[in-house]
Amino acid sequence: MSNFELSDLETILPYNLLAEKLVLGSILTIPEAILLVSEKLPLEAFYLQNHQIIYKALLILYAEGRTIDYINLITWIQDNGFLTKIGGAHVLLDLLNQINKTSNLEEYIALIYEKYLRRSLIKLGEEIIESGYLTEIPLETIFAKIEQSFFLLSETKSTKNLISVEQGLQQVLKEIEKGLKVPQLPGLKTNFIEFDIITQGFQNSDLIIIAGRPSMGKTAFAFNLAKNIVQNHNTGVVFFSLEMTRQQLLYRLLASEVEITNTRLRSSRIKETEWLKINNTIVNLSKLKLFIDDTPNLSIGEIKLKIKTINLEIDKQIGLIIIDYLQLLEGIEQNANRVQELSKITRALKKFKQIIFNIKLTGQKPVYRLETNLGWSILISSGHKILTNKGWKKIDQLIINDFISAKLLLDFKSENNFNKRSISWDKITKISYEKLAPVYDLHVSRFSNYLTNHLILHNSIEQDADVVIMLYRDEYYNKETLEKNIIEIIIAKHRNGPVGSTKLIFDPKYLRFFNI
Repeated sequence: MSNFELSDLETILPYNLLAEKLVLGSILTIPEAILLVSEKLPLEAFYLQNHQIIYKALLILYAEGRTIDYINLITWIQDNGFLTKIGGAHVLLDLLNQINKTSNLEEYIALIYEKYLRRSLIKLGEEIIESGYLTEIPLETIFAKIEQSFFLLSETKSTKNLISVEQGLQQVLKEIEKGLKVPQLPGLKTNFIEFDIITQGFQNSDLIIIAGRPSMGKTAFAFNLAKNIVQNHNTGVVFFSLEMTRQQLLYRLLASEVEITNTRLRSSRIKETEWLKINNTIVNLSKLKLFIDDTPNLSIGEIKLKIKTINLEIDKQIGLIIIDYLQLLEGIEQNANRVQELSKITRALKKFKQIIFNIKLTGQKPVYRLETNLGWSILISSGHKILTNKGWKKIDQLIINDFISAKLLLDFKSENNFNKRSISWDKITKISYEKLAPVYDLHVSRFSNYLTNHLILHNSIEQDADVVIMLYRDEYYNKETLEKNIIEIIIAKHRNGPVGSTKLIFDPKYLRFFNI
């Protein structure tokens, strides 16, 4: 029989020790984290008194503009006589030794806040019980006080998205009237006329995917969009480049503007008459609120902290975030399934204002494991198609001993100069339900199917994306094409408007795009 006493229930309130340590440790490790933590957690959200003291000290250091680190923290705690109360210097050293993953910081904050709300609810319950014994106070007064306390507690869930139809329509009317006086696109304008007409500019909170085969010009196009939007709007743009260095991007930008090749700029082969143009261009470009971050292996948490820091430092809010490219982001868990990592990443990214990248979460779906006689296997969602000897079929249409495509065999060139391709077939030996898991889609432009893990899969575009943009340059595939230096911008999915395509002139020398 348990010897757990009632007094234990009265003294031990809900709290999460590890989450409190991890959040405080995150602030000590990455000081910018205090921007996010201070927004979400009041002092009393930390249950343990020593953690409240430490958090208070960190907030004071931040408010006074001092560096948040171990030395300043322990100095403040010692000077104010709190070192014994927190349990000694080893408590702070223990926080520094916590395994901190800033990508999970918001989850830890949420854990702390949830326990704080539960403690508040318990306190309210105790007050209600005590009020029941106060017979000298009218019930109406007690009920009013309880109702007010409960309202303040439940108000923590934001109601900013709750409006009446009347309020919403009045806002719509104001926007229409404003548009009549000053004709303008409702979203961020890119300067590509036909493209802007189709998209009506990039909208707030839209999730935008730019897809295309390698060397289609995705990075160049995204960087051109970033520069054009910064120049046209009173907003900031952040370009996270996980593949190219900021130096490479800046040379590209300068070469494009001054019309001097990247090679000549890098080797300093500049004519005397070109120096004035270079200096003037640098002065003008330096005024743009365009930020480039080339930190390798960035996590989502670190990206969020960087965005919050930039928002505090400049007088303009960040209106567009571009990540090039998603697959290079640091995973949530180093040993986790990459599919799950990417899906967690995309869920976190969806909370940003506007994001451009080339892979997207499709949601929670049943996932099955398909195994073949030759030993190949793949995890596949129920809605995805795979090539069989009887055409494309979904997983629920397949049975054991069905033949599916296993690999492409590339043979010698035939007389008509086309590569002869044949398909090897493999027998299904097992189909098993794996789990309900987040699933993501990757689009391979121009092709209706692609090869992965020796199995041929049907290509699909993420159904929940707000905008899907595909880039295609015929010159890349067909050297004899009449459309040299032309890139087709295909709006394949547009949740709030029409789809269509437009063409731009692509200048490969300076990596620029122009209206035709």
